Amino acid sequence: MNPELLYTILFTIAFAVILATGEVLHHVLKVRSEFTRKFSHSAASILSLTFPWVYESYEYVLVMGVLFFFILLTAKYKDLLKSIDDVTRKTHGGILLPIAIAGTFTIAHFMDDVKFFIIPIMLLGVSDSLAGITGILYGKKLRKIIIYGWHLKKTYIGSTVFLLTALAICLYALHWLTGYLSPKMLLASFLVATGAALAELLSSKGFDNITVPLTALIILSLF
Repeated sequence: MNPELLYTILFTIAFAVILATGEVLHHVLKVRSEFTRKFSHSAASILSLTFPWVYESYEYVLVMGVLFFFILLTAKYKDLLKSIDDVTRKTHGGILLPIAIAGTFTIAHFMDDVKFFIIPIMLLGVSDSLAGITGILYGKKLRKIIIYGWHLKKTYIGSTVFLLTALAICLYALHWLTGYLSPKMLLASFLVATGAALAELLSSKGFDNITVPLTALIILSLF
């Protein structure tokens, strides 16, 4: 069997286990869907970080992304995955995540640079989730961001958490991938973190799963 096909089967099973674990946490242990949603989001994103060391081509990842897009789309409209979709706000984040991961991997493959995949997906899996959890825990107690009467439904603390963790991720990842940090990389880290934080702040209905990695990719490509 083609090794990449075998890995694809194993990854498909692993992603399915993540979804099943979220369902168990929600239905059996009564964990709030906002938290099980973030669990599945983070676990899937972090697991996908292994893709560059497993796949030499992008086709299998792209097919897997499209497959899970349709699985999650069907589950959403048939109300099958309460751990992801049982939230009061309208969001498409769940169904957009596999497209974001597969699309980012495909772009990084053609740009022949692993940082174009690692950094954007780490921002999705870590910064976005931590910002969301912080907003869930403290959003009702702290002031939400309003710009010229525009209610963004985001908190100052959540956006700050995103910015700081994104900056730490960029600095660490660039140093890890290159072995050093130059002034140019410090500038790139600051701009990527700031740009991604703004993308997350201004995006709604789960579209930050697209805008955050896309913004990070665009800014990284300038360096």
